[in-house]
Amino acid sequence: MTKLIGVFIPIAFFICATLSIYFVCRFKYDAITKLGGPIPKAPRTKQSWTKTGIVVIGFSVALLMVWGAYIYGLLEHKDTDSFFIIGLISLVVGIAIIIAQMVEDKAKQ
Repeated sequence: MTKLIGVFIPIAFFICATLSIYFVCRFKYDAITKLGGPIPKAPRTKQSWTKTGIVVIGFSVALLMVWGAYIYGLLEHKDTDSFFIIGLISLVVGIAIIIAQMVEDKAKQ
């Protein structure tokens, strides 16, 4: 069974990649034929890396918290520890996203 899955995963990945390329090209072709010319590009805006940086810092803090939990013995390498780890990382990254949004909103004002 494991060998079958080992064969199926690369085949499924190849099919997904092929279909993704096909549908992107099909969308571009349909857009060109409907508009009668090249696809108009939207004007580019300068991206602020503040929001991304705050989220990355939040992820790093979450990893440090998990590492600290291992060091202080709160986690004992059991199967259920993964739920705690994923929950903690999700919680801290979610808080970081909220903080990043608040910082971005204040910067726009």
